[in-house]
Amino acid sequence: MFACNQFGGFGILCQNQRHLCFMYLPKNCRVITIGDGDLSFSRALLAHVSHEDLIATTYDSEDALRNKYTQNALDDLVNAGVMVEHNVDVNDLASIHRLPHNFADIVIFNHPLVPAQRGFTQPQKERDKSANLANRDLLYHFLKQSFEILLNPEGERLCYITSKSVKPYSHWHIETSLTRDRPYRHLGKEAFNSSIFKHYMVRKVDRDKCVKLEASDVHVYSDNTLHPIKKYLTPFSFNGDKCCSLCRKGPFTTPNDWKKHQDTRLHKSQQQYHDVWSGHCNVKYQK
Repeated sequence: MFACNQFGGFGILCQNQRHLCFMYLPKNCRVITIGDGDLSFSRALLAHVSHEDLIATTYDSEDALRNKYTQNALDDLVNAGVMVEHNVDVNDLASIHRLPHNFADIVIFNHPLVPAQRGFTQPQKERDKSANLANRDLLYHFLKQSFEILLNPEGERLCYITSKSVKPYSHWHIETSLTRDRPYRHLGKEAFNSSIFKHYMVRKVDRDKCVKLEASDVHVYSDNTLHPIKKYLTPFSFNGDKCCSLCRKGPFTTPNDWKKHQDTRLHKSQQQYHDVWSGHCNVKYQK
């Protein structure tokens, strides 16, 4: 495994898998990180992005961050001259407007997660629906605010969402559910390898613990559907007429196979998530 340059960015080649794991960061690009927990990812970016071209943000206040994460990268970033903004919530438009408008080429949200609500008496199935909706809503607003406010109209125009490829994250349907009636699209994904970001730790959102390392992907969005990055991405392959995009299954060769799939527990649960999200969008985001 070794470092290598890729079309002006960087990446690593996983020789044992013959597969490129990368995050495209072209020379002199400007980057904003959203919700960067303990700020260790933003610190790692300084190996690839100059301090004046990086803005790091956290959802927590400065005091909350320092109290929650005993080991954090805040002082390292401040000492390096990086602009750090706290209390930034993509669901709160006023907090986004505190950031420089039209600044970024790329906006990155790594391992987003709305904290689980504790103390509720709802059945687990209903809690799962609520959590699914809340996380989709978070990512919907992340993309919307990024493309409308944070990204430079003349820049790369890219948003990255790094997310695990296991449930419940895969149940958010982020390849298909976040761009409804929007001018940007999911261009594809590529495997995420945290080893190219020195000392980056994926943290729990509500306590001073690290998240279990599992397979994750960088999902790439742009309103330039012809962006050259596409040739390095794996496109979503379940959008065809004979596939189920909700369950990532198919193609189904016969109508009977499709009917059998619709009757599975998996499909029924994913359809429920989809229907709840569609109803939410019809009420809140109808043009």
